Amino acid sequence: MKRSYRAVLILLALVSTISCAQQINPEDDNFRPWRIGVAIPWTYVSGVSQAYGISEAENWTSMMLPYGQLVLSESRRDINKIRHSLNDKSYEGYGIPLGPSNFIPNQVGTGKKTLPDELYIYWNSDFTHTSYATVVKVTPQIKSAMIKAYPHPSWRFKGQNCYQTDFVFGLLPNGKTKLWLKGCQIYTYVGEFEPTKAVPSSGSWSKDTSSSYYSAKKERLKIEPIPWDKVNQVWYDKEKYTMQNIDDVVKL
Repeated sequence: MKRSYRAVLILLALVSTISCAQQINPEDDNFRPWRIGVAIPWTYVSGVSQAYGISEAENWTSMMLPYGQLVLSESRRDINKIRHSLNDKSYEGYGIPLGPSNFIPNQVGTGKKTLPDELYIYWNSDFTHTSYATVVKVTPQIKSAMIKAYPHPSWRFKGQNCYQTDFVFGLLPNGKTKLWLKGCQIYTYVGEFEPTKAVPSSGSWSKDTSSSYYSAKKERLKIEPIPWDKVNQVWYDKEKYTMQNIDDVVKL
């Protein structure tokens, strides 16, 4: 009886291991390599110096390509183009805009489909003149949400599966970040995270040379003190995208 019970436990462990392996790296060719993207409020300018994911089990680190286009691209700093992409002319510039204005670079090289165990993102806030490090654990709940198959939203790929393989960080002016999964014309809100580390940025800084204060002055906006009722708002094109919470997708 004991041997039989032990055999059952071993079998269950093997099934669990195989199931986890399938969850981490689905065989479906439509499951794309994951990416780490960034969204920032238009007026609270931030930049990313580095982002990557690591796998503890497989002992690898996969870096993202440089994020220079996040603030250097004219289209991402043009508030009228952001309004157009949101299909909403009422966007003032305070909240986080989710859409084409976000910068989502690929992994360096061919990219990995196996999901990382942790995400690292190093970024700086022009408003606080502070550099931040944010570390987020990619929990089993997050991984399960990412391997959930949706019908492809495009008529060109009718009958094919679609997956949410993009991580999108929303950078807030106080060093906190919000995180969404993106894909299939759906945003899945994961949660808000505290910075793991905060260090004053090097170099001289003043309101006169700050991009955030320049942007605010240009649109006649008040950014000090931070109007959190507006900054915490999330903007997206409601005609093209759907918003959901991860707890509604994967029950704990």
